[in-house]
Amino acid sequence: MGTSKTSPDALPRNDFYEALKLSRVPDGQNGATDGVKKFISRTPAWRPGQELPWGKLSDTAYKKGSIVDFPPAAFGGHVYAQAPLAAARAVEEDEEAGGNGKRRLGIHSIQGVFTKPGAIDRPFIYEVTSVHSSRSFAAKLVQARQPKEASSSPKGPFPESDANRPLGGVAFACLTTFKRATPSPVELQMKGSAQERYAAILSQRAPDAWDASPQLDVDAVTVLFPNAGHGGFPMLDMHKVDMRGYNADKDVPERRELILYRPYKPIPEDDPNAHIVAHAFEADRNGLIMLTNHLGWGHKLGSAASLSYSFYVHVNAEEAVMKGDGWWIQEVYWPRVSAGRGMMESRIWSPEGKHVASGYQDGIAIPKKKTEEKL
Repeated sequence: MGTSKTSPDALPRNDFYEALKLSRVPDGQNGATDGVKKFISRTPAWRPGQELPWGKLSDTAYKKGSIVDFPPAAFGGHVYAQAPLAAARAVEEDEEAGGNGKRRLGIHSIQGVFTKPGAIDRPFIYEVTSVHSSRSFAAKLVQARQPKEASSSPKGPFPESDANRPLGGVAFACLTTFKRATPSPVELQMKGSAQERYAAILSQRAPDAWDASPQLDVDAVTVLFPNAGHGGFPMLDMHKVDMRGYNADKDVPERRELILYRPYKPIPEDDPNAHIVAHAFEADRNGLIMLTNHLGWGHKLGSAASLSYSFYVHVNAEEAVMKGDGWWIQEVYWPRVSAGRGMMESRIWSPEGKHVASGYQDGIAIPKKKTEEKL
């Protein structure tokens, strides 16, 4: 029904700083005024499904697995994480200039809108504009565009000169807010961490004994490539807990998926904003795709695409740092589906059971029309 298992480490995988590598474009090349700071990505974005061994499938496998075309676009989490990272670097630049380099503002929220698919053969150009700045709170608007044509080095690293090429329209925009650390006069969270509520399931295996998160988590693909490994997915190790038994007798809004994750290679603890965008990168993976499986469209998926996504950090930035080798948990659920859209909510739990962040994503989720279905 599928190919033999692939080693999770069969392909080279970029760490955080290589996957989201940015270069600051000198102000003289910005072509913009009013303090706009410009950055260029240097590494191609990961593309879901591109590393699966499609060429090894037999004709029988094709017939058994209602093939869907895997997304031709870049993984949305790339721009969703890299845009606020550019904002963070702009804030840090401001802080250094103001003499506050040792007391950095930490990311508080990322409120993003996806407007067009991203290409993997050219860089993203990020223009960062200041919306508000004070001693304890700041907000940056980031608009991401790409050159209209592929880079002269389409597989990367992208040359910095690509920043000077004609750009297309905005592919992604986000408002990133920053907050300085403050003492907490009270500490409250919902009763029962993910570790407590799902203890019976989580205790069945070691975290890395669960299957690697599918490179493209749609039933028509996972049936062909069971546990295909991480592939070249960068930055994080991600493992999907088998929740089929838990979900079997529940309606879709009451179902849950659990993803265990930690950095593929350590991220320095003195860069908390890097850790926060790594959490956001993780939380944007496969969410609406998993919803369509629960809706019964896993073999007849028409479209699943993010429209808007907000990510909120509930703690001081330093508390979001992924220290040591502990496993973090993303708890995923879908409380509302209507009007051709699905709402996904995520809770991010630290290894110690602290509710560190939440994500709220709204996007398109529709089945393929019968006239479009492949025979």
